[in-house]
Amino acid sequence: MTGARDTMHAPHAPRADEALARSRHAAYCEGYFATTAPSHFLGVSLTTGVCEDMFPSPGSTKLDETNAFDLAEVARANLGQLNAITVSSFCGPHGLIWGLDVCAPAAGHRHLGATSRRAQRAEVFDLAGLTAAFAALVGTVEDKRFPFLPGSHLPAAMKSRAAAGPGVVYAGLGIGVPDDRARNACLLMEDVGFMPDEEDPDAPRERAMECLAQSVLEVGTNQRVRYGRVFVGVASARVAPGETGCALVMAPYFLLARDAAPERAPLAELTLERWEDECRPRFLSRR
Repeated sequence: MTGARDTMHAPHAPRADEALARSRHAAYCEGYFATTAPSHFLGVSLTTGVCEDMFPSPGSTKLDETNAFDLAEVARANLGQLNAITVSSFCGPHGLIWGLDVCAPAAGHRHLGATSRRAQRAEVFDLAGLTAAFAALVGTVEDKRFPFLPGSHLPAAMKSRAAAGPGVVYAGLGIGVPDDRARNACLLMEDVGFMPDEEDPDAPRERAMECLAQSVLEVGTNQRVRYGRVFVGVASARVAPGETGCALVMAPYFLLARDAAPERAPLAELTLERWEDECRPRFLSRR
């Protein structure tokens, strides 16, 4: 693993027009299906939630599982109070990834090495920069920035796993970025799991991340798509006896709040840090 940073842009850029991927609302983002907008953004969230078992109905653990799921929804980026619609896991030429195509961190994305499978080879990067960028956009449940309109119907690539302790729950995500984004889609490979009786929350990390990267390349072989870059990440948590945990991958396809788009420069020209400076006075928590 190295500390190198990614500053490379895809040689064949997506066709999306960021100016057309706008919400109907000034302060709120909303789901892609809310309008007929021809372009959209993709955000990335990878979290866990753990709660005490409090609501064991006869023959059911669903209430505690729902509580853990709700905690995972707001553990970092505020994705609560939403009607999430699970959709397939591709972001095509008319989609832009928040934190990669626009408002990327000034330091770039941490390079983790390279992976190969069959005739495919890809550089691997840490997903953490993408999850941090999305959290910076929508804010947290305590400090809302440009959250989703409560009750929104939100299409998202999504998987979750809830389980009672003891053990470790984890969620992983691999994103394959094709060399030619004008003709191919970015691929999202979600994984969720539970390791009974495991006490180390980091136990699944190394193997899960390798499997995520390799699975992206396998799909690339199947679909005849070359993914030159892969972003991978894992979130995990220990669940003690008497607790329920939930691991959640959620990557919404969305339209951007109008006030989250500065007029001075296109989003693609802004780093995440500059975007925050430009938009901070318009954060919902400051209104």
